[in-house]
Amino acid sequence: MKKRRYKGRNPPGPDRAAINWKEEEFQNLVRDMGFRPEWGAQFPTPNSTALDAPPCYIALYAAFFREGNFRLPMTKFTADVLTDYGLHISQINALWLPRVTHFEFIYRANHVELTFEMFNIFYRVTYTGSFYSLNSRTGGVIPCSSNPQKSLHDWEQKFFYIHRGVIPVDVVVNFAQQEWYKKLTHKATSISQLEERALVGAGMSMLWVPKNPLGVPVYG
Repeated sequence: MKKRRYKGRNPPGPDRAAINWKEEEFQNLVRDMGFRPEWGAQFPTPNSTALDAPPCYIALYAAFFREGNFRLPMTKFTADVLTDYGLHISQINALWLPRVTHFEFIYRANHVELTFEMFNIFYRVTYTGSFYSLNSRTGGVIPCSSNPQKSLHDWEQKFFYIHRGVIPVDVVVNFAQQEWYKKLTHKATSISQLEERALVGAGMSMLWVPKNPLGVPVYG
């Protein structure tokens, strides 16, 4: 299949950014970051994109490691941030990771136990182009960082492939024996438009307000 050639002004997304860096640079990254042989890091063939990773492989970007202070195996805190935002590391802008690693570093330096909820006070997720980005929250939140890097040049084109197992994903073991699984699959129910009173009964209504002075919606 012939690769598409990007002609626009905006940075190409991961489906259009063809590889554009030297294999020697990749080998230096593998050596400097101590990649283990069993991780199977490999340099893509010419004209490949991040979406051309072989089966059971994912694409990672050199900027994650060089500018983002990212390391493998990644820390539990980084994994928690990605999991709680519902994102895979291949979906994020390279400027994500400096913020995450900086936050973890300063909290560890101050001997404070880290949680995702703490991190979420200072940052919010936005979607720009083909990647998800992190931005500082405003409105009464005092920043915990300064002088963030504003941009990275052509980072989308400096990627490589690696076994997807290096990025931990929580898997439910023996799910078929779990009671919740048996209840949910006992009888499949139709996905349909629900009446508001049904949502009220489930505590999910954002429209119905109880008759009390506070007037707080059920869900709230």
